[in-house]
Amino acid sequence: MKEDLVRREFNRWADEGRGRGMEQGHREITRLTIELMAVRPEDHILDLGCGSGWASRILSDLAPKGITVGADLSDHMIREAAGEYPNAKNTFFVVADAAGIPCRDAFFDSLLSVESIYYYPDLDRTFGEVCRVLRPGGAAHFLINYFKENPYSHVWSKYLNIPVHLLDADDYTGMLRRAGFSEVSHRRISDPTPIPDDFKPSRWHPTREDLEGFQAEGALLLIATK
Repeated sequence: MKEDLVRREFNRWADEGRGRGMEQGHREITRLTIELMAVRPEDHILDLGCGSGWASRILSDLAPKGITVGADLSDHMIREAAGEYPNAKNTFFVVADAAGIPCRDAFFDSLLSVESIYYYPDLDRTFGEVCRVLRPGGAAHFLINYFKENPYSHVWSKYLNIPVHLLDADDYTGMLRRAGFSEVSHRRISDPTPIPDDFKPSRWHPTREDLEGFQAEGALLLIATK
């Protein structure tokens, strides 16, 4: 099954310590997105595709009277997340398929997903599940860098060992509306992270100009309200 491929790949990433790298690479655009979420102290929040749990910890600090749940298909990522934050009374980490979230209907006030939805094999089921677990009026925020309108990210698929979706903003908004969301919009979140003077090429960004273009294009933020 495709879910097994995804789990094995992200278990490998966890074992290689790549959770920390994802935090460093996505922290600023995630911070800007969380500001837009306007989290309240009593909110129940789902961090879908939480990885090592770094964004879950930010959210739980903003909602100390609520509950934050970090969910990920990778049991190794969840083990790392739980180990990093063992004593939080309002934060829980669960191994879960995004197409089968183990929570009752209308439990969450909001949802955050950072750089994960293009990995999910069945996006229609995933978006349906997200709609199910959100309360009426609740909103989901999906933040992604790998999308059609950002050509600087397209090379990534060559270095991933699992299938990924390369969709545009209209593709995603259409799917979210079909899943039952009443309001769907999208915008870009530009990455303000300074590029170091000693920039080193990587397979993700082979030149400084490539990284500059990537950051200028910005991440795609999808906002879906139930």
